[in-house]
Amino acid sequence: MGRVRWYIVSNFFRTFLTLFIPLFFVISLVHVVKIAALTHKIEIDLAELLEMFSYFIPTILFYTLPISFIAAVSSMFFRLSMDNELVALFALGIQSGYIVRIIGYIALTLSVILLFLSLLVMPQSKHLFNQFKNNKLKEARLNIIPNQLGQKFGNFYIYLKSKNENDLKDIVVYNRDKEGNNQIFIATQGKIINQNGLFWLELYQGKGYTYDHDTLKEIEYAKMSIFDSVEFDKINFKNSMLYWGEANEGVKRQLFVMIFTSLIPILSLYIVVSFSIINPRYQNNRSFLVISLNATIFYLTATIIKREGIEVYFALAILASIAASAYLFKKRIGNFY
Repeated sequence: MGRVRWYIVSNFFRTFLTLFIPLFFVISLVHVVKIAALTHKIEIDLAELLEMFSYFIPTILFYTLPISFIAAVSSMFFRLSMDNELVALFALGIQSGYIVRIIGYIALTLSVILLFLSLLVMPQSKHLFNQFKNNKLKEARLNIIPNQLGQKFGNFYIYLKSKNENDLKDIVVYNRDKEGNNQIFIATQGKIINQNGLFWLELYQGKGYTYDHDTLKEIEYAKMSIFDSVEFDKINFKNSMLYWGEANEGVKRQLFVMIFTSLIPILSLYIVVSFSIINPRYQNNRSFLVISLNATIFYLTATIIKREGIEVYFALAILASIAASAYLFKKRIGNFY
């Protein structure tokens, strides 16, 4: 039995990797294009691009692993059937239930991995990506070019003569306040400060002028701090468990989808096998049809669960999958092999 177990497992993983690797790279390319679309707003180097892509890896794995599993199970059993290798195993007295249970352990392991990714890792990676993007957008607003007019820092227009990294020279800042007064601040030196994602502009040894139609006011200062008043999306995140526990109705619907999608390897295994173990003398290889129909049904069910967001639909989908698995496997496979 040990050799049979190794034979089935090795065939499965060869088929799985053949399908998973191309699918992973195709989906990865889509996310790389999304990251590239952000470069018109922010500047990133290769290391930062790889960092941003790493935040998408849990999501890519979450959506590629279930479909790769369905495709691998169906393709493997169809191939073993067409090559009469399953027939040889059945002739040796090995039951179909034993063969499927070998893949069942893999399905269980895969579902545990998917639950870990969806419930713990993905909320964290989403938070890190949004935090990274917001910080880069803030930095982009501070990418002030010397000797160029019309540049803004928050609600302030800024002009400077020279710049050395974050050290600024000969700065002029213009603002129009809420009362309609014009304000101009002049400084010989300045610096851009970044403290844990909070950015502001510090001016040293300068003068400030506020004027309207009637009066002109002048001040002198040793240091002045100007903060970027533009608001970015607020990111409040403590940990994954609190994220799901304190979630709104829309996020709770997503939770049902995450759990159901994570269970697809277990729920789909016996259904896929029921249509993938065939007699090659009387039946044809329809692996593409089996893969596409099963994937469509399960992902369509996940979409319905997300749209309705009712616990009853979630429970019914799982019970229906279990009932269909037991009925189809017994009727089509268990009674014969």
